[in-house]
Amino acid sequence: MSKNVEALKTVAQGALGAMSFGAYHQYTTNKLMELNNENQDFKYELFMEKMENRHRNEINELREHIETLKKKTWFM
Repeated sequence: MSKNVEALKTVAQGALGAMSFGAYHQYTTNKLMELNNENQDFKYELFMEKMENRHRNEINELREHIETLKKKTWFM
């Protein structure tokens, strides 16, 4: 009977260890995913800011070009 109890104890400890490892692995995986999402959001914000600045500069250049064209007369 004691061998059966010891075997049951060993199985229970193994199951508890496996569950602990699984919970820890799930926690670390979730944390890594959160950090990766934050990183991606940050990269996206930087990209959007860069594109917004580029578009603003292009629009300003086009406005300047339009103003120079308005100042010219048709025969010049």
